Amino acid sequence: MTDTVVLTVTDGVATIAMNRPERRNSFTVEMADGLLDSLERAENDPAVRAVVLTSTGAHWGVGRDNADTAPPPYPPGDHLKGRTALLHYTRLVHFMYDMNTPTIAEIRGGCAGAHLSFAMGCDFRYADTSAVMSTAFVKVAFAGDLGSCWHLTRLVGPTKAKELMLLSPKLRGREIADWGLVNEVLPPEELTAKVRDTALRLAALSPHAVASTRRNLQAAQTLSLGDYLPLEAETYASCAASPDAEEARAAFIEKRAPRFGATA
Repeated sequence: MTDTVVLTVTDGVATIAMNRPERRNSFTVEMADGLLDSLERAENDPAVRAVVLTSTGAHWGVGRDNADTAPPPYPPGDHLKGRTALLHYTRLVHFMYDMNTPTIAEIRGGCAGAHLSFAMGCDFRYADTSAVMSTAFVKVAFAGDLGSCWHLTRLVGPTKAKELMLLSPKLRGREIADWGLVNEVLPPEELTAKVRDTALRLAALSPHAVASTRRNLQAAQTLSLGDYLPLEAETYASCAASPDAEEARAAFIEKRAPRFGATA
């Protein structure tokens, strides 16, 4: 892990902060590697029940660092090297999707390009009124990366996704929530508290049930009902057989908060 990404863990919540404020947290290969390393550490730490993805400075992140040219991440005219460079980043997208631990994006300031795609990969997204979101890809002659079209089509539907990708409007403040890109837009002074509260609420739940619910929700986007129901039955049975289910039952009878195990 490098100084471009900072990981801390408190009260069952891992906070991962992108840390290039002098460059508006623009993406580099080093940052992508740091994010993947931090996510892997959080996922494999039995004490971590939720992950908050945030940033230092005034901006969540403004996409790829166009000044990062030594060597250039997408060499002009070299299709193979360009594809290989992008696939290096996409390990991050796959890992986030497959995690058992839920992720929460805390977004302020500029959120564009690859950073918007990265945010869309989180389970929860909260922004403050300073946020400005744009896909931005077509404006710099690109078609998108880090699963941009895949995430947006599922989040806002194909019609709005086409508008966001092809016309690349700048969405500001509360209209970001109106488009369905975030769960809520809050005043700047309330953003961190809201994200922290959500993370702690998730951290108090059964990690096994949270992981199983994430898998069900992901499968529901692609499977037919006939294919989905056996998966749901399997995750239900797995939850029912877990120690967490017995702890939840005992806590209900004893009128106390459940104390769930440290592993999913």
